[in-house]
Amino acid sequence: MPVNLIAIGITGIYAAEAQLAAVQSNIANASNPNYSAESVTLQANAGYLGQGDGVNVLGTYRADAPLLTSQINATQAGQSYQQGFGQVVTLAQNYIAPSGGADLSQSLQAMFNAFSSLAASPSDPSIRTAAIRAAGNFAQAAGALSNNLQQTATNQLAQVGAVVGQVNNITQEIAALNSQIQGVTATSGSAAALLDQRDGLVGELASLIGAKGDAAGNVNINGVPLVSGTSALTLTTTGAGVGLGLQVTLSQGNLPLPTTQVGGQLGGIFAGAATTLQAQADLNTFATSAATSINTIHAAGYGLDGSTGNQLFQIPGAGGSLIALNPAINEQNLAASATAAGVPGDGSNASAIAALAAAPGLDASYPGATFGQAFAAIASDFGTTVNNAAADQNQAAATLQSLQSLKGSITGVSLNGQLANLVQYQSALEAAGRAVQAANDMINVLLQSISQ
Repeated sequence: MPVNLIAIGITGIYAAEAQLAAVQSNIANASNPNYSAESVTLQANAGYLGQGDGVNVLGTYRADAPLLTSQINATQAGQSYQQGFGQVVTLAQNYIAPSGGADLSQSLQAMFNAFSSLAASPSDPSIRTAAIRAAGNFAQAAGALSNNLQQTATNQLAQVGAVVGQVNNITQEIAALNSQIQGVTATSGSAAALLDQRDGLVGELASLIGAKGDAAGNVNINGVPLVSGTSALTLTTTGAGVGLGLQVTLSQGNLPLPTTQVGGQLGGIFAGAATTLQAQADLNTFATSAATSINTIHAAGYGLDGSTGNQLFQIPGAGGSLIALNPAINEQNLAASATAAGVPGDGSNASAIAALAAAPGLDASYPGATFGQAFAAIASDFGTTVNNAAADQNQAAATLQSLQSLKGSITGVSLNGQLANLVQYQSALEAAGRAVQAANDMINVLLQSISQ
């Protein structure tokens, strides 16, 4: 039976060259974490009556592990979320529980101690001045803490605009790659390198905003599209400061993107800011509850001048308002006495204010707890949140490393394996070349025989 040796040799050369090109690409990109090992798929050509007629190169394909890729992206999104979240709440914790200096509860206790001293010496001008100063220090500490927490949230949210810009740049790149991939596959070319590049960009989006991609290159966040085929949608911010929000611009209008549905670094920043603002609200309520309790007793007492009904603190509004020392309070009208008849020697009203330190249930958010215990609970809960974020980030990092290692065993490049393939394909190329040369030699011999 006839064998088409020339066809076998020539197609063998093409096949070996394609295989060598894949090996060269693999070796050149061995250290690229977003690169997937490439291989050439061949198909035997059936000749006349089923005889061998060479080989056909079907294409160059990359190793792929879509399930692992999806898990890696999700884990990376989780790690970036905890990192962004932890960055915000760690800054806030430095104000709630400073490593040096007094926290808010210590300022409150210092005020109660000052009123305890006042109860023992209610007519002493220096002690009366010290009590007023301690009350002012508490109000200032409460206001400074509230402002610092507000500023922390605002400053961290100021990063959102830059991250949104990164997201939009990447979605445009993905849409452009989708167009290129469609063009290459339409002409039966290899899109392996383009697919690797797109996977890397989708991974970046997962890290930045918790986005997910599909096999067609579409990208979304909880069903809200960012890339649809060859079109990239624009993510924009709404509002400002702590009222910052997100939306996606569609041809029919803008689609709000709830910040609680956003993952990755961006989601962590939003969540960290929200947690910080909640702590601010809790601490404002704590300070307001203390000031209100003190005002109630102080207003019922009498100053050295016989005045009564005076508020020690100004409380402008609801529990979220910042307290301030009443500027009208002075040594004369500071109410240390419980009765007008007892002025100036009676310090029972000051004693009642000092006793608030041990009174339970005055902060409605923490029934049964003293002010010290209530603050400790707020600080402890927030500290637990910070520690959990760090632990979750470390866990995600370990999981990510394991998943990447597993994927690398499937899609990564083994230099030893590629060197072995290099030798094999070079030998195949030489063999195919010798087959063509042998066919030419036989043709020449036949032509010489015919011509004689």
